[in-house]
Amino acid sequence: MSPESPAVAPDFEDAAVPHAAHRHIQWQDVLIVGPIIVNTIYYYAGIPLNALFLGSRPIFLSLIRGSTAAMIATGGFARIGSVSLVAALLAPIPISMWTDPCYFYAGRRYGRRIIEYYERNDPRWRRRIARGERFFKRWGVWTVVFAPFLPVPSALFYLAAGEAGMPFILFILADLFGTLMYIGVWVGAGWLAGQHAVDVAQTITHYAWWVVGGSILLVIVWSIWSSMRAPRQQA
Repeated sequence: MSPESPAVAPDFEDAAVPHAAHRHIQWQDVLIVGPIIVNTIYYYAGIPLNALFLGSRPIFLSLIRGSTAAMIATGGFARIGSVSLVAALLAPIPISMWTDPCYFYAGRRYGRRIIEYYERNDPRWRRRIARGERFFKRWGVWTVVFAPFLPVPSALFYLAAGEAGMPFILFILADLFGTLMYIGVWVGAGWLAGQHAVDVAQTITHYAWWVVGGSILLVIVWSIWSSMRAPRQQA
């Protein structure tokens, strides 16, 4: 799952047992939760990188961010011969998948309790989880393959795969295949746009600091609005 769309990083220790205060954090918990928390922080801290590198170093941006904009830009640059099409397709894979095994093992280690944690803390997640469980029960491993395209946070499918006991090798192959398809769609869109995608990317980088300021403002407004909306929905 790309850092461009992070799931909420829960307190897995509280989710794992009813009386978390009596349970010591183990090294497995650190390996599972740590990357997810880092990824969530990096998502917001790395927002300026999109504008700064989109029009000048799109392959580098795809490698460190894996954003939709970066993939489209690399497709455009590949069309005009500035970058390799193979590099455009492969660069976003590591950053797009690096926390997916963490969610898988969270589902395996904490089981149903981590899903119930989400349900208790946000009514919006109750609807998402119900929809995701319907998808997973019907389609199984195919929900992992098509997770980036489905209207449910991908992390829910990875949690469900771990909870259901899916073999890890099957999960990671399905995840890789789905990630490649997702990357291919956006790189292909940039390829079709060609020089237009390049021009837009370079324009964004030219006005990078204005874009960065606007993006930060939007994130702040969205965070305030979300925090105000959640209590109203619970009421």
